[in-house]
Amino acid sequence: MTFRKKLLCSCVYVLTLGLLCSHAYGQHNLMKIVTLNEVKKQPVQQVLEMVADKGDFYFAYNSNTIPADSLVSISAFKGSVFSLLDRLLGNDYEFKEVPGYIVLRNAPGKFYITAEIESAKGKQAIIKGYVNELPSLKPVSRASVYEHNQLISAMTNDHGYFELKLKNKDVSILLKASKENYRDTALYLLPEINIAGKGRDQRYDYYPDNDNGVEHSRFARFFISSRQLMQGINLGNFFASRPYQISLTPGLSTHGMYNSQIIDNFSLNLIGGYTAGIKGLEMAGVFNVNRKDVSFIQIAGVFNVVGGNTKGIQLAGVYNNVRSKGSGLQIAGIANNNDSMDGLQIAGLVNRTKGVAGSQLSGSVNIAEKVKGFQIGLLLNVADSSDYPVGIINLIKNGEKTFSLSTDESLLNHLEFRSGGRVLYSIIGIGYRPGHNPAKYAYEVGLGGRLIDRRNFTLNLELVTRNLIDFKTRNGQFNSARVLNTIRLNRHFRIISGPTFNFSTTYSEDGMEIKGWKFKESLHSRNRIKTLYGGFNAGLQFVL
Repeated sequence: MTFRKKLLCSCVYVLTLGLLCSHAYGQHNLMKIVTLNEVKKQPVQQVLEMVADKGDFYFAYNSNTIPADSLVSISAFKGSVFSLLDRLLGNDYEFKEVPGYIVLRNAPGKFYITAEIESAKGKQAIIKGYVNELPSLKPVSRASVYEHNQLISAMTNDHGYFELKLKNKDVSILLKASKENYRDTALYLLPEINIAGKGRDQRYDYYPDNDNGVEHSRFARFFISSRQLMQGINLGNFFASRPYQISLTPGLSTHGMYNSQIIDNFSLNLIGGYTAGIKGLEMAGVFNVNRKDVSFIQIAGVFNVVGGNTKGIQLAGVYNNVRSKGSGLQIAGIANNNDSMDGLQIAGLVNRTKGVAGSQLSGSVNIAEKVKGFQIGLLLNVADSSDYPVGIINLIKNGEKTFSLSTDESLLNHLEFRSGGRVLYSIIGIGYRPGHNPAKYAYEVGLGGRLIDRRNFTLNLELVTRNLIDFKTRNGQFNSARVLNTIRLNRHFRIISGPTFNFSTTYSEDGMEIKGWKFKESLHSRNRIKTLYGGFNAGLQFVL
């Protein structure tokens, strides 16, 4: 008997996707009875939404393969959801039911599996087989074949051939084959010795598709092989669970090529790893890449890339990238990049969040759409909405940016730029004092806050530190608290004025005279003169 005949003889029966779904979950939603009135020229998406509302479930599908925008007309209908979908989409689509969802796939192709069990050492078994197309019988290459319960997988070669090494040969074996644009197919193989083997029925959970997944990240794909990417495409969004995994690199792990379909409680990646997700702890010497969600602790020596959501603590020596929503604490030596973040981001250089952020702290730049908490960056903060930004420059869309020209009790003329949110703002400025003063030039930085904010009047409190210099002698340092009133003249101009409370440190040999109302003055070591005094500030402000 030829090898191919042995394979055919070893085949007990082939199951289509519908039977598999019935085995794992039951056909509850697909068999629900729905009633629709006549539909005339409505988009497919709208019809699906109507059916989902009536059936109390969701449809999940790829809008690139399902004609969601196509207009359809349906006469009044009463029957099962399955019958309606078959009428709406036709024979080239398959319907897969999981808890809470019906998954729609474009799968015009069909194939079948032939395989045999070949004994190996101990309790191991080697499964050898082929995947062929129907009805042409052509070999199907790059199809993913996996054992449903033991979570071991392989990919077919150009001849449609595959091999699987299983840990236990004395249990029933359920092989499944998947490939994009083909209907999922399964094959039961019964053991020769113990037909009633004690196999574990592995449950698979479904995650809705995410267009921002790591498969769409050029950075993450650099570290993932094409075979692993193809495996993820073939097997889709169905994931199993295991207590742990250990990897040297992506693909060289205790789960083999099937690692991208398994959510682990503990994951250790000596160099780097590529998993479906984590519910527990993950650590890596260099990097972690995850297709879906990660919780509760993730640590990498260089970077983490997560295609789903994160919850808990995420630490990286260089870079964190969460392509969906993060929550908790995220720390990176260089940069954090999230779709949205509900929590605290800390980065050595840059924090970037496309949507809503909790709070951001960085050594250089923070960027977000909306910040609920504080935003502290040494150089720059950028947001559409951020009430508490602290940085040299704050570009907040719903905040303010102003220039002001003013003078004080010492006739020092200031040019100041204020930028910030609706509550806090930053101040940077330069100054010049004419005449024969020993220090003519000044620079200053500060922080301000709005105490009263009305349409034509605001009352602000500002804390400013200023240095007076002449580029030759020592500097004079001035720390001021300003109570600043602003009166609105028109859309762009305001009058500013108010008292100041100042504390200065100067040197007696510099001959720097303190103007204003002195409350206290004392001489300290190294000829330092410390003075507490009052003053004023007044000028004109221009609103950008």
